[in-house]
Amino acid sequence: MMFDFMRPLLILALTLKLGLVLGQPLIGIEFPVIKNEGQTMESFIPECWTVVDSTKGDLNGDNELDIAFAIKSKDSLTSYSFIEFEGEQRVHKMEVEKYPRSILIVALKQPGGNNFSLIEQSNSIISGLASKIQIDNRLLKIEYHSDNMERNFSNNTKYFFSYQNEQLVLIKVKRFELYAGWTQHFILDFSSQKLELTKGKLNAEKQNIIWKNLEPIQPKTMRDFESPYRWYITEGIYI
Repeated sequence: MMFDFMRPLLILALTLKLGLVLGQPLIGIEFPVIKNEGQTMESFIPECWTVVDSTKGDLNGDNELDIAFAIKSKDSLTSYSFIEFEGEQRVHKMEVEKYPRSILIVALKQPGGNNFSLIEQSNSIISGLASKIQIDNRLLKIEYHSDNMERNFSNNTKYFFSYQNEQLVLIKVKRFELYAGWTQHFILDFSSQKLELTKGKLNAEKQNIIWKNLEPIQPKTMRDFESPYRWYITEGIYI
């Protein structure tokens, strides 16, 4: 009973710690201003930056292939290894990035032309290492994944943005968390203002499903949202 009581608190603590590492805005770090138009993805990339992930798809329903891609400064790609000796055996301890700077760029293809128009530059939402972007069914999906093998903890979160009124608006969040053989999964839908929360033991036949009607929450645009794992929704839920 004690473990079952503490488990949500431990998951929350690990999620908040993940948020500090993965989605914390970088204070005092300079970012380039991305140009407003270009004919190719490469034309938006500043000098000394490189593409780490990209996707194409129709975001605004005009049957044109729009683009979204994440770029990272080349100096932030410099990594180092911390080596220790245990007796005569050399052990690799960690590998981390120096000066991590990432930018998410989203641009719409102009109908009947070859140019793309910039609609979003986010300097904070792609600040983690394990992220993936995809355009599907007129939605921009940003996915984060993190594992902590020492704590037997895993987290997978997907954010869904819809292009509305010339802005990218967060409309849904899905998250799956695993901690010490227990799982927590939720789907937060801003359209219905409902939260579906599922908890239980991994691979159990029966899971505990809870539906919550949320207090009215105004969906955030990507610019207002800034970074993941920092927006309090309800007890035990940060997105």
